[in-house]
Amino acid sequence: MTERFSYSSDALSEGEAFEAYRLLYSNGSDVTRGDGPFQAQVSAWRLDGLLLFERRLTGVVHSRDGRASKDRFDHIVLSLVISGQVIGGAASGFNLASPGEIYVMDTVRPARTEFIDAHVLTVSVSRDLIEAARGTAGGLHGRLLKAPRNLMLADFLRSLARHGDTIETEALPGLARAFIHILGAVEDKGRVGNEAHRREYARRDAVGRMIEDNLGDPGLSVATVSRETGMSRSALYRLFEDYGGVARLIQNRRLDAVRRALDNRTALTLAELAHRFGLGDEAGLNRMFSEAYQVSARAYRAEVEASYPGDPEDSRRKWVGWMREVSQDH
Repeated sequence: MTERFSYSSDALSEGEAFEAYRLLYSNGSDVTRGDGPFQAQVSAWRLDGLLLFERRLTGVVHSRDGRASKDRFDHIVLSLVISGQVIGGAASGFNLASPGEIYVMDTVRPARTEFIDAHVLTVSVSRDLIEAARGTAGGLHGRLLKAPRNLMLADFLRSLARHGDTIETEALPGLARAFIHILGAVEDKGRVGNEAHRREYARRDAVGRMIEDNLGDPGLSVATVSRETGMSRSALYRLFEDYGGVARLIQNRRLDAVRRALDNRTALTLAELAHRFGLGDEAGLNRMFSEAYQVSARAYRAEVEASYPGDPEDSRRKWVGWMREVSQDH
């Protein structure tokens, strides 16, 4: 099943609710009060190259004006307005998003949005998937996708949210591929260029699947990937040159698996996790984890255990890891 978290302001005073919500979003946005009373409900699901959020928000403003290009966020965000209004502005590239419209933002660009009685479905998408869908991730910031062209994409997002809690892990790669083709149909960009990007994405995806299936093999290496996928080492180098190489991908996937296990409060010791995911011993795991997350695996586990499942700090920490997974350098 998919990983998820949720937040609701209902059981808290307005001041407590806003501070909890601000903490939840502190990794990605500067959150301030908007006009009127504050209320928020958020449900989030980790898919495959996609992070899906269903949000009901009012009386709140999100801003990335001081964060863009500084916090290593490097993905695209598409948001379908179900009801209410989302007010943009000069930085966001649109003035107003109304029900039925999908607004698009590039996280390397400044943005400001205010939510007024808004029900919004938002998907954070890796740049890799966007390029596979339309050939380039450029020129999207501030776009408003409108009916009738956006209807298939809108229905797809609604369906993901409706079934988010019951989606099987095995279905996630197919949903990512479906998103590529649906967004490509909405955009109707140059098909020849798109097909080249889709073939590259399919090859990278195949390598990623092979790595995920063999994380526990301590002998997993570039040579192993080359042999199992039938791709030459030079082809793999070209395919992953912009992503730090295959060896880095293997290590990132292993560390992500450890982090998710810790987030889910595994009973396994760090030594057992290191062995399970091909990271040697506990000392090696702590060293590599610290390099990736600026905190040791031991300290990270202590942070997890110090919070309650589902509280804002627990959800924020999980969200940080999810965002790393959709970043360009992953």
